[in-house]
Amino acid sequence: MGLALGLCLVSGASAVLMVSVPPPPAELGPSEEAAESSPVGGGDGSAPDQRPAPDGSASSSASGRGQEPSSPSSAPTPSAREGEDGESEEEVPVLLRSVEEEVDSAEGDMAVVEGESDVMGDGPLTTFAVEVEEGLPGEAEDFAAAVEQVLGDPRSWGNDGERSMQRVDGDDADVRVLLAAPDTVDRLCAPLNTNGYVSCANGNRAIINQNRWVSAVEDFEDDLETYRIYVINHEVGHTLGHGHVNCPGEGEAAPVMQQQTLSLQGCEANGWVHPDNDPED
Repeated sequence: MGLALGLCLVSGASAVLMVSVPPPPAELGPSEEAAESSPVGGGDGSAPDQRPAPDGSASSSASGRGQEPSSPSSAPTPSAREGEDGESEEEVPVLLRSVEEEVDSAEGDMAVVEGESDVMGDGPLTTFAVEVEEGLPGEAEDFAAAVEQVLGDPRSWGNDGERSMQRVDGDDADVRVLLAAPDTVDRLCAPLNTNGYVSCANGNRAIINQNRWVSAVEDFEDDLETYRIYVINHEVGHTLGHGHVNCPGEGEAAPVMQQQTLSLQGCEANGWVHPDNDPED
Protein backbone atom coordinates (compact mmCIF):
# COMPACT_ATOMS: atom_id res chain seq x y z
CA MET A 1 0.00 0.00 0.00
CA GLY A 2 1.81 3.05 -1.20
CA LEU A 3 1.40 6.31 0.64
CA ALA A 4 2.71 9.78 0.00
CA LEU A 5 3.43 11.71 3.15
CA GLY A 6 4.04 15.46 3.09
CA LEU A 7 4.69 17.82 5.95
CA CYS A 8 2.38 20.77 5.38
CA LEU A 9 2.65 22.90 8.48
CA VAL A 10 4.45 22.95 11.77
CA SER A 11 3.33 25.86 13.93
CA GLY A 12 3.89 26.14 17.65
CA ALA A 13 2.87 22.82 19.21
CA SER A 14 0.98 21.45 16.21
CA ALA A 15 2.13 19.42 13.26
CA VAL A 16 -0.03 18.89 10.19
CA LEU A 17 0.49 16.02 7.81
CA MET A 18 -1.03 15.29 4.45
CA VAL A 19 -1.47 11.58 3.89
CA SER A 20 -2.65 10.11 0.63
CA VAL A 21 -4.59 6.97 1.43
CA PRO A 22 -5.00 4.48 -1.40
CA PRO A 23 -8.55 3.66 -2.51
CA PRO A 24 -10.30 0.81 -0.68
CA PRO A 25 -10.33 -2.64 -2.24
CA ALA A 26 -12.73 -3.01 -5.14
CA GLU A 27 -14.64 -5.70 -3.27
CA LEU A 28 -15.00 -5.37 0.45
CA GLY A 29 -16.19 -8.21 2.62
CA PRO A 30 -18.84 -7.66 5.31
CA SER A 31 -16.16 -6.85 7.88
CA GLU A 32 -13.45 -5.06 5.94
CA GLU A 33 -12.14 -1.49 6.45
CA ALA A 34 -9.06 0.61 5.78
CA ALA A 35 -6.74 2.77 7.81
CA GLU A 36 -7.13 6.02 9.63
CA SER A 37 -4.76 8.95 9.51
CA SER A 38 -4.65 12.36 11.14
CA PRO A 39 -2.78 15.66 11.09
CA VAL A 40 -2.06 15.75 14.82
CA GLY A 41 -1.18 12.43 16.39
CA GLY A 42 -2.07 10.59 13.21
CA GLY A 43 -4.72 7.97 12.69
CA ASP A 44 -4.96 4.44 11.47
CA GLY A 45 -3.41 5.24 8.11
CA SER A 46 -0.42 3.39 6.80
CA ALA A 47 1.87 6.41 6.76
CA PRO A 48 3.81 7.56 9.81
CA ASP A 49 2.25 10.47 11.65
CA GLN A 50 3.92 13.62 12.88
CA ARG A 51 3.33 15.02 16.32
CA PRO A 52 5.08 17.78 18.22
CA ALA A 53 8.07 16.88 20.35
CA PRO A 54 8.55 18.61 23.71
CA ASP A 55 10.86 21.16 22.08
CA GLY A 56 8.21 22.05 19.48
CA SER A 57 9.83 20.13 16.62
CA ALA A 58 7.92 17.45 14.76
CA SER A 59 8.54 13.82 15.60
CA SER A 60 7.27 10.96 13.57
CA SER A 61 5.77 7.52 14.24
CA ALA A 62 2.98 5.12 12.84
CA SER A 63 -0.88 3.14 13.96
CA GLY A 64 -4.19 0.56 14.37
CA ARG A 65 -7.66 -1.12 16.09
CA GLY A 66 -9.74 -2.83 19.18
CA GLN A 67 -11.59 -5.79 21.76
CA GLU A 68 -14.52 -6.51 24.10
CA PRO A 69 -14.83 -4.67 27.43
CA SER A 70 -16.45 -5.32 30.75
CA SER A 71 -18.85 -2.49 31.53
CA PRO A 72 -17.73 -0.09 34.24
CA SER A 73 -20.48 0.50 36.78
CA SER A 74 -20.88 4.06 35.56
CA ALA A 75 -21.37 3.14 31.91
CA PRO A 76 -24.80 4.22 30.60
CA THR A 77 -27.40 1.84 29.25
CA PRO A 78 -29.69 3.25 26.55
CA SER A 79 -33.44 2.86 26.94
CA ALA A 80 -34.78 -0.54 25.95
CA ARG A 81 -35.95 -0.79 22.33
CA GLU A 82 -37.61 -3.73 20.64
CA GLY A 83 -35.58 -5.28 17.85
CA GLU A 84 -37.13 -6.87 14.76
CA ASP A 85 -37.15 -10.23 16.52
CA GLY A 86 -38.89 -8.76 19.56
CA GLU A 87 -35.71 -8.98 21.67
CA SER A 88 -35.04 -5.97 23.85
CA GLU A 89 -31.86 -4.17 22.79
CA GLU A 90 -31.08 -3.90 26.50
CA GLU A 91 -29.88 -7.50 26.07
CA VAL A 92 -27.50 -6.58 23.25
CA PRO A 93 -23.98 -5.68 24.46
CA VAL A 94 -23.29 -1.96 24.26
CA LEU A 95 -20.58 -2.50 21.68
CA LEU A 96 -22.85 -4.44 19.35
CA ARG A 97 -25.72 -1.97 19.22
CA SER A 98 -26.64 0.05 16.13
CA VAL A 99 -25.06 -2.30 13.63
CA GLU A 100 -26.29 -0.58 10.50
CA GLU A 101 -25.67 -0.46 6.77
CA GLU A 102 -22.76 1.52 5.39
CA VAL A 103 -23.47 4.98 3.96
CA ASP A 104 -21.63 7.49 1.80
CA SER A 105 -22.99 10.68 3.32
CA ALA A 106 -25.42 12.10 5.87
CA GLU A 107 -26.59 15.64 6.66
CA GLY A 108 -23.14 17.07 7.31
CA ASP A 109 -23.92 18.68 10.67
CA MET A 110 -22.57 17.29 13.93
CA ALA A 111 -24.70 17.18 17.09
CA VAL A 112 -23.41 16.65 20.62
CA VAL A 113 -25.02 13.68 22.35
CA GLU A 114 -26.41 15.09 25.57
CA GLY A 115 -25.53 13.48 28.87
CA GLU A 116 -22.69 13.34 31.36
CA SER A 117 -21.11 10.51 33.31
CA ASP A 118 -19.62 10.26 36.75
CA VAL A 119 -15.85 10.58 36.96
CA MET A 120 -14.45 7.18 36.01
CA GLY A 121 -11.18 6.12 37.59
CA ASP A 122 -8.56 8.06 39.53
CA GLY A 123 -5.89 10.56 38.66
CA PRO A 124 -5.88 13.82 36.68
CA LEU A 125 -9.20 14.35 34.89
CA THR A 126 -9.62 14.19 31.12
CA THR A 127 -13.09 15.11 29.84
CA PHE A 128 -14.57 13.97 26.55
CA ALA A 129 -17.68 14.82 24.55
CA VAL A 130 -19.40 12.64 21.95
CA GLU A 131 -20.80 13.98 18.68
CA VAL A 132 -22.72 12.13 15.96
CA GLU A 133 -23.50 13.40 12.48
CA GLU A 134 -27.18 14.09 11.97
CA GLY A 135 -28.89 11.75 9.53
CA LEU A 136 -26.76 8.66 10.20
CA PRO A 137 -28.64 5.37 10.66
CA GLY A 138 -28.66 3.93 14.17
CA GLU A 139 -28.95 5.58 17.56
CA ALA A 140 -26.56 8.34 18.60
CA GLU A 141 -26.98 7.23 22.23
CA ASP A 142 -25.60 3.80 21.35
CA PHE A 143 -22.37 5.30 20.04
CA ALA A 144 -22.06 7.56 23.08
CA ALA A 145 -22.61 4.59 25.41
CA ALA A 146 -19.89 2.63 23.60
CA VAL A 147 -17.38 5.49 23.82
CA GLU A 148 -18.15 5.97 27.51
CA GLN A 149 -17.80 2.28 28.27
CA VAL A 150 -14.47 1.97 26.47
CA LEU A 151 -12.83 5.12 27.83
CA GLY A 152 -14.05 4.41 31.35
CA ASP A 153 -12.52 0.94 31.42
CA PRO A 154 -9.28 0.48 33.46
CA ARG A 155 -7.74 -1.12 30.37
CA SER A 156 -8.13 2.12 28.39
CA TRP A 157 -6.15 5.36 28.72
CA GLY A 158 -7.08 5.74 32.39
CA ASN A 159 -4.75 2.80 33.07
CA ASP A 160 -6.28 1.95 36.45
CA GLY A 161 -5.37 5.23 38.13
CA GLU A 162 -3.12 7.05 35.66
CA ARG A 163 -5.93 9.40 34.70
CA SER A 164 -9.67 9.69 35.28
CA MET A 165 -12.20 10.14 32.48
CA GLN A 166 -15.56 11.89 32.40
CA ARG A 167 -18.05 12.32 29.61
CA VAL A 168 -19.46 15.85 29.34
CA ASP A 169 -21.64 17.59 26.78
CA GLY A 170 -20.13 21.08 26.78
CA ASP A 171 -17.90 22.90 24.34
CA ASP A 172 -14.82 22.79 26.55
CA ALA A 173 -14.19 19.02 26.62
CA ASP A 174 -10.53 18.00 26.40
CA VAL A 175 -11.30 15.39 23.71
CA ARG A 176 -14.19 15.15 21.26
CA VAL A 177 -15.12 11.76 19.77
CA LEU A 178 -17.09 12.04 16.53
CA LEU A 179 -18.98 9.50 14.41
CA ALA A 180 -19.48 10.67 10.84
CA ALA A 181 -20.23 9.45 7.33
CA PRO A 182 -17.28 9.00 4.96
CA ASP A 183 -17.85 12.26 3.06
CA THR A 184 -17.91 14.21 6.32
CA VAL A 185 -14.83 12.40 7.63
CA ASP A 186 -12.99 13.45 4.47
CA ARG A 187 -13.95 17.07 5.14
CA LEU A 188 -13.16 17.06 8.86
CA CYS A 189 -9.85 15.27 8.39
CA ALA A 190 -8.57 17.55 5.62
CA PRO A 191 -5.86 18.14 4.53
CA LEU A 192 -5.50 14.42 5.01
CA ASN A 193 -6.87 12.30 2.19
CA THR A 194 -9.00 9.77 4.04
CA ASN A 195 -10.52 8.64 0.73
CA GLY A 196 -13.98 7.98 2.19
CA TYR A 197 -12.60 4.91 3.89
CA VAL A 198 -10.62 5.59 7.05
CA SER A 199 -10.88 7.40 10.38
CA CYS A 200 -8.51 10.05 11.71
CA ALA A 201 -7.54 12.22 14.65
CA ASN A 202 -7.35 15.95 13.99
CA GLY A 203 -6.32 18.16 16.90
CA ASN A 204 -8.47 17.14 19.87
CA ARG A 205 -11.02 15.37 17.68
CA ALA A 206 -11.11 11.59 17.22
CA ILE A 207 -13.17 11.20 14.05
CA ILE A 208 -14.59 7.73 13.45
CA ASN A 209 -15.71 6.67 9.97
CA GLN A 210 -19.23 5.26 10.25
CA ASN A 211 -18.50 2.54 7.71
CA ARG A 212 -15.60 1.30 9.77
CA TRP A 213 -17.78 1.44 12.88
CA VAL A 214 -20.40 -0.84 11.34
CA SER A 215 -18.14 -3.12 9.27
CA ALA A 216 -14.71 -3.23 10.98
CA VAL A 217 -11.94 -4.86 8.91
CA GLU A 218 -11.22 -8.33 7.58
CA ASP A 219 -8.26 -9.05 9.89
CA PHE A 220 -10.59 -8.85 12.90
CA GLU A 221 -12.52 -11.86 11.57
CA ASP A 222 -16.00 -10.49 12.34
CA ASP A 223 -15.01 -9.51 15.89
CA LEU A 224 -16.82 -6.17 15.75
CA GLU A 225 -16.61 -5.54 19.50
CA THR A 226 -12.83 -5.76 19.53
CA TYR A 227 -12.54 -3.52 16.50
CA ARG A 228 -14.81 -0.88 17.99
CA ILE A 229 -12.78 -0.82 21.18
CA TYR A 230 -9.63 -0.55 19.11
CA VAL A 231 -10.72 2.30 16.86
CA ILE A 232 -11.93 4.42 19.80
CA ASN A 233 -8.78 3.85 21.86
CA HIS A 234 -6.52 4.29 18.84
CA GLU A 235 -7.89 7.63 17.67
CA VAL A 236 -8.31 8.99 21.20
CA GLY A 237 -4.69 7.94 21.79
CA HIS A 238 -3.61 10.26 18.99
CA THR A 239 -5.50 13.18 20.56
CA LEU A 240 -3.53 12.48 23.74
CA GLY A 241 -0.25 12.73 21.84
CA HIS A 242 0.57 9.09 21.09
CA GLY A 243 2.04 8.07 17.75
CA HIS A 244 2.15 4.86 15.76
CA VAL A 245 4.07 1.75 16.75
CA ASN A 246 4.69 -1.62 15.13
CA CYS A 247 3.88 -5.18 16.11
CA PRO A 248 6.47 -6.25 18.72
CA GLY A 249 6.56 -9.91 17.66
CA GLU A 250 4.72 -12.76 15.99
CA GLY A 251 1.68 -13.89 17.97
CA GLU A 252 1.81 -11.07 20.54
CA ALA A 253 -1.11 -8.76 21.28
CA ALA A 254 -0.98 -5.82 18.90
CA PRO A 255 -0.32 -2.50 20.67
CA VAL A 256 -3.37 -0.23 20.43
CA MET A 257 -1.32 2.38 18.56
CA GLN A 258 -0.33 -0.14 15.87
CA GLN A 259 -2.10 0.40 12.55
CA GLN A 260 -4.27 -2.66 12.96
CA THR A 261 -6.75 -1.48 10.35
CA LEU A 262 -4.08 -1.93 7.70
CA SER A 263 -2.36 -5.05 8.96
CA LEU A 264 -1.85 -7.02 12.14
CA GLN A 265 1.78 -7.65 11.06
CA GLY A 266 1.65 -11.10 12.68
CA CYS A 267 0.23 -9.81 15.97
CA GLU A 268 -3.15 -10.71 17.46
CA ALA A 269 -5.95 -8.15 17.25
CA ASN A 270 -6.29 -6.09 20.42
CA GLY A 271 -8.22 -3.00 21.35
CA TRP A 272 -6.99 -2.22 24.83
CA VAL A 273 -4.20 0.12 25.83
CA HIS A 274 -3.40 -1.96 28.93
CA PRO A 275 -5.02 -5.35 28.25
CA ASP A 276 -3.55 -6.94 31.42
CA ASN A 277 -5.34 -4.56 33.79
CA ASP A 278 -8.26 -5.95 35.76
CA PRO A 279 -11.49 -4.65 34.17
CA GLU A 280 -13.20 -4.81 37.55
CA ASP A 281 -10.76 -2.37 39.21
